[in-house]
Amino acid sequence: MVVHFNPLTKEPYLQLPAPCTNIIITPHREYQIEEASAAMTEILNDSRVYSWLQGPPYPFLPEHGIDWVKTKVAENEGVLSTLQREFETQSQQGDGSNSPEELEFFDKCPFICIRKVTERDPATRAPLQDVLIGDISLMRYAFYELQPNSSEFVLAQDQNNDLPVGHKDIVWGIGYYLSPTQHSRGIMSVAVRTVIQDWAIPRMNLHLLRGSFFVGNIGSMKVFEKNNFEEVGTFKDWAPASPNKGRGKMSIVVMKWKGVL
Repeated sequence: MVVHFNPLTKEPYLQLPAPCTNIIITPHREYQIEEASAAMTEILNDSRVYSWLQGPPYPFLPEHGIDWVKTKVAENEGVLSTLQREFETQSQQGDGSNSPEELEFFDKCPFICIRKVTERDPATRAPLQDVLIGDISLMRYAFYELQPNSSEFVLAQDQNNDLPVGHKDIVWGIGYYLSPTQHSRGIMSVAVRTVIQDWAIPRMNLHLLRGSFFVGNIGSMKVFEKNNFEEVGTFKDWAPASPNKGRGKMSIVVMKWKGVL
């Protein structure tokens, strides 16, 4: 099974491969809600991050972070409970694996928090301490290339949202951000690849994936290119002016995953 389980905390997580073995991706932790909120508040009030995001709110306040963590904990409770049952079954079987047909598909990715591990257990190498450095999310795609509120936009969203869990024709969207202290280290490129390979394909039956970035965001462009995305198109003045972020209208580039990593 590609999902790892911390033998000390029983928390499931995704482990990034070399050269990013000090990075894991976990669910949100309710017991660390204030710590997560503080980290998010610092990152999302940095102009090197918020300037390239359509959301979340700016300025980003601690209460925004607390509300976000609570929402994600509630959303992913069912998925995490299922993973825990699978882990217990595997442990009882003693072989550490399930055949593919025994694993159900999910409609979401609970692995959201990109964390830098600062301490590991000497015996098990399980993460003991870590710090939140970013976020990565998978959701049903919002069809940014279509005119908002147009009949085509509404129809595309309705048809996509009506597809049942695990359907191969669901179009997924991916979004992310990373602390500026970790920029230019290749972390996000590996994180995107890990989420696709280790979770989205085997547990969401992902076949179709899109993402987007504002024109000028070279870092995000490189992340998509390294993960075999191709450009769908550039859409001028897609985002309205945001005076509180100190910017005018922003154009957006939509990218489509070619299906091979």
